[in-house]
Amino acid sequence: MSISIANDFSRVPAGRYHPSDGNKSGERFRSEFLAKRLLESDERVTVSLDGVVGFPSSFLEEAFGGLVRAGFKYDVLRKRLKIVTTEPRKQRYVEQIWQYIRDAKEEAVA
Repeated sequence: MSISIANDFSRVPAGRYHPSDGNKSGERFRSEFLAKRLLESDERVTVSLDGVVGFPSSFLEEAFGGLVRAGFKYDVLRKRLKIVTTEPRKQRYVEQIWQYIRDAKEEAVA
């Protein structure tokens, strides 16, 4: 199962919260696309970062770190969530996403 942020959601994602930050927010992407796919099936979900103009940190943190706050376990996400890009300049976002997930896990433990 795969999600292309650019094709399925927006080429210009922005903001953290929905509706206050608009329809392209991390909260909306997480709840209506990412969490929904993770809950629909036990299949691995691959998220492609290709084709997006850029990623505000607020969008990424809410979309991906927010999964942990929404009840998804870190170990389950490591097995079932794959973040990919073929664009070298976006590779840094892959690690940034996993860092947001790790940070949310640590905050949940504290």
